Amino acid sequence: MITINLLGGARKAIGKSSVVLDKHSTSIQEILKFLKENAVTTPNSPERLKTALDYNSILITINGVESTILGGTDTSIRSGDVVTIVTVVHGG
Repeated sequence: MITINLLGGARKAIGKSSVVLDKHSTSIQEILKFLKENAVTTPNSPERLKTALDYNSILITINGVESTILGGTDTSIRSGDVVTIVTVVHGG
């Protein structure tokens, strides 16, 4: 099982603070696809919350290590790993 912790806009997009996938292995790309397919949408802004899961707008860690160091969207995730997804907020 793979635990996915969701913070900020990612949590709002899914409607939960965590999700457990019953898989032995997967990739960041597959996790993001799964989450986007299960994102909560509203009639007024159906795509806004899915955008919160755009790879360029989030920080992803696997067991506390940032995913770009490990291989980006191709990073292999295995049973027992903890993935944390945080929406990055930019402003000025």
